[in-house]
Amino acid sequence: MTSAAGGYGKDDAEAATRLIGYAFRPRLLPHRDAEYAALVRRFDEEPAFEDLVRQSATGLGLQVLGVTMRAGSVIVPVPGSVFETRLEGYARQVRQSHHREAERVLHGIAHLAIAALCFPRPQDLVDDSYVGAVTAAVVDKHVRHMCRELAKRSAEAHENSDTPVEAPELERAWRAYARRSEAGETTSGQVAPTTTEAIVGKALRYLVDKGLLSESENLELASKVYRTTGRYQLQVRELAAVEAYRELLLLGIVPPADSAGSLRVISDDGTLH
Repeated sequence: MTSAAGGYGKDDAEAATRLIGYAFRPRLLPHRDAEYAALVRRFDEEPAFEDLVRQSATGLGLQVLGVTMRAGSVIVPVPGSVFETRLEGYARQVRQSHHREAERVLHGIAHLAIAALCFPRPQDLVDDSYVGAVTAAVVDKHVRHMCRELAKRSAEAHENSDTPVEAPELERAWRAYARRSEAGETTSGQVAPTTTEAIVGKALRYLVDKGLLSESENLELASKVYRTTGRYQLQVRELAAVEAYRELLLLGIVPPADSAGSLRVISDDGTLH
């Protein structure tokens, strides 16, 4: 324990690194592990222990986004860290095709759209009780809506001899997404892996593997519904500072939320409102 003089006891460093280690077990939450819960309480109640955890993480090239009972230990690598997820590693996990350069843009758009659709309003990111939900079809539908909106704005700007400035990053990406097939099957009846809906599905499953989303079957929609976790909420708070994320929200592609801020499945085509 932390000494009365404000220093660290002999077991504190080990406890701090154990808490950091829990961040690499994203599907394990404090309410399922007594030791984990105790370490989270220490982080919350002992400023000196919190400082030790943060300093230890910094030394490893990591940043502590938050430590809560709901989200657990949420720690991400800083750029250049040995723990940073490389594009090659992500490509292997989501089984990208050999057209990786082209699909990198599509996967980036998919991840931004998932985040924006899961948390369509600023208050959703600060409300710890909020749970967003999406399906692969809904994400793909709204990204395609974004593509049509950008195409329309680009055409109008061309007619006016003006340069569109609302969404410069997305402006360069919508053409690649719009050109890709929306859905389809292989000759064996499997979902074609290069369609946009398949790419969104890969991105969603990646987030499930990282403990950022949970998945469940929806019998009415005959599809999987993906719901946000506290861990994902903390990470999207950081993402909200990225210009491309704000651009997606400004395009108005997110569906309306109910008065409680929850997204609800209400229609046969899987649209979330």
